[in-house]
Amino acid sequence: MPSTRDIKRRIKLIQTTSQITRAMELVSATKMKRAESEARGSQPYSARGRKILRALMEHSDADVSPFLKTNTKGKILALIITPDRGLCGALAGNVIREANLLLSKYSKDEVDLMTIGKLGQDTFRRQDYSIIATATHLDWKPKIFDIRPFAKIALDGYSTEKYRRVYLIFNHFISSSSTRPAIRWLFPFSPTESEDAEFLQKIEPFPLGPKEDEHATENFEYLFEPSPAKVLPFIIRNLVEMEMYQALLDSNASEHSARMIAMHSATENAKELVDDLSLTFNQMRQEGITRELAEISASNA
Repeated sequence: MPSTRDIKRRIKLIQTTSQITRAMELVSATKMKRAESEARGSQPYSARGRKILRALMEHSDADVSPFLKTNTKGKILALIITPDRGLCGALAGNVIREANLLLSKYSKDEVDLMTIGKLGQDTFRRQDYSIIATATHLDWKPKIFDIRPFAKIALDGYSTEKYRRVYLIFNHFISSSSTRPAIRWLFPFSPTESEDAEFLQKIEPFPLGPKEDEHATENFEYLFEPSPAKVLPFIIRNLVEMEMYQALLDSNASEHSARMIAMHSATENAKELVDDLSLTFNQMRQEGITRELAEISASNA
């Protein structure tokens, strides 16, 4: 049975730890506010861009751009975004589980991966997947320039029929208390093959406001200058970069939110543990005092 000295030392250690978790909670809250602002600020642009792109596809021939075609041969490419560090609950595990569920449909020889985040990089490297591009430490002030090398690999690979599917797997930020893993396809733009059917319910569209939804159903006439063949590739490349960048922003906001919640829970648990240990300490001290009084009374009798 631990002595009062051991309990007192343990209380002090837990209090020190709770101060650290409290500081980490405040840091994560500050980072989350910035990350949330960036994620929400770019969502309307990326959502509208995707709608415009689909409308352009309906009014353009597939021969105008290789990105409008559906490749029937080639490998699978996936960009998986995870945190660099832990202490953020089940955030990384959820994304990795969804990625494994998707990739399990294919043999490892026909899958190439790109990873952003050390946790995902280490996990899929241990699973012997081919990782052709990776980056870490993009969780603070990410820029669209950081995502362009990944977008270039996806765009060039699909245009040359090296890849027939390009997926994007990340944590979708809903609110400061709600995130969930999401799977989105980048190419082809409108997958109709049966192999994707079971995953369509997991592929979340970018949110649009009520007014934007109304406009999305209207018919627009698009004029290309100088020509669709020159304009479309430029638009597609920019919108794919934006969609990847939006996923990175969502993942960062989700990470800081999850870490803030995890550190808050750790701080509250530390307080409860200190209260329990303090009660045990006081009981043991009271028992010691009572025992000493009894011994003194017995010796004087």
